[in-house]
Amino acid sequence: MKAVIDKMAGYTYRMYEIAAANESVEILWHGDDLGFKTATMLSPEILRQLVFPWFKKYSALAHKNNKRFWVHCCGYKDEIMSDFIDDIKIDALHSFEDSCCPVTDYKRKYGDKLGIIGGVDVDKLCRLGEDNLRDYIRGILDVCMDGGRYALGSGNSITNFVPVKNYLIMLDEASRWK
Repeated sequence: MKAVIDKMAGYTYRMYEIAAANESVEILWHGDDLGFKTATMLSPEILRQLVFPWFKKYSALAHKNNKRFWVHCCGYKDEIMSDFIDDIKIDALHSFEDSCCPVTDYKRKYGDKLGIIGGVDVDKLCRLGEDNLRDYIRGILDVCMDGGRYALGSGNSITNFVPVKNYLIMLDEASRWK
């Protein structure tokens, strides 16, 4: 497993070296889904041994080049948040879903330490009616905009099954927020 991780992470590092040297690049945004709804896919100890040393190298490379290092990480991440903040030193985190990691909880716990991106649960973005969706999004904004360091967006990708109307409602609520 270490050989595979090192091989792929080495390629990623070389790609980031090229990107970080480019003046027009402001952020290295690393996507690595490390968990699912109830736990990380690998134990936190294995992540610390095999994966996070690479994340730390990516972050150091970004910061050395005056770039930000953002991470997209799906799933449960409570047990690795201190690694992200204190050791890897990520600048912002994306990917939140209400069933395991509500964005409002993460903003309250970690919003003074890193930027929080997204958090409108994709399931709710797909299924809620207009009034409930507007209330839900306003609730997120009311918590997450406090103190800054927040960017509204979906908890994950805007998929092709998200109703366009609901996506536009999210944007409209963002533009109306006090």
